[in-house]
Amino acid sequence: MSFKSTRLGLGERLAGGGSALLLADLFAESWFAYRPQFHATAVMLGQRVSANGWQSFEVIGPLVVFVCLAGMAIWWLTGTRRSPAVPVVLTTLLMPVALVLALLVAIRVLLDAPTVHLAQAGGANVIEARPGAYIGLVLTLVIFAGLYLALRRDGVPSEDSPAILETVRVPS
Repeated sequence: MSFKSTRLGLGERLAGGGSALLLADLFAESWFAYRPQFHATAVMLGQRVSANGWQSFEVIGPLVVFVCLAGMAIWWLTGTRRSPAVPVVLTTLLMPVALVLALLVAIRVLLDAPTVHLAQAGGANVIEARPGAYIGLVLTLVIFAGLYLALRRDGVPSEDSPAILETVRVPS
């Protein structure tokens, strides 16, 4: 069971790579933060100035981890299996979950970002989305697109298919 990158199509590469990058982005990058002029106020209130994706999401965070681990598993299984049966089943099951995740992240980043209204800001929201949030949104879409492309490609790679097919004669 050796890993062969020739077994991977564009879809599996996008799903696996996007999953690894999203997992790193979830923990390493700031997704939401106080606007710079309110950093001192946030510290005085005893709050973090910024939060990564894991700290920002109570429900979406574990879902992101699940989708990322499953996406990397699909990448690995596709590269190590001669038959596409197991990766195709996992891809079929993961695709609707990835779509829901992409929609939830889009809603959270674009429409319903965390809010803190301060009197010093005239009652306006002082939390803003950081580049990590937009990168995470793009990566969730990349994972979904990769899963879609992986399902569009079917068949066994030529190097894994049998050279000679046995035939059986049926007596008449």
